[in-house]
Amino acid sequence: MMQMSQTRRALLWATMALIVAVLCVLGFRGYLSAEMLLNFANMFYC
Repeated sequence: MMQMSQTRRALLWATMALIVAVLCVLGFRGYLSAEMLLNFANMFYC
């Protein structure tokens, strides 16, 4: 693998972190509707 400069490596990590953060936010917004939260809470009481 080619040797990357420190700045390029930092930019790559920041980009990957940003992509992961966006995917997490979209996943939580789609997953955590009111109905899903109630089902999740009921899972511990049943």
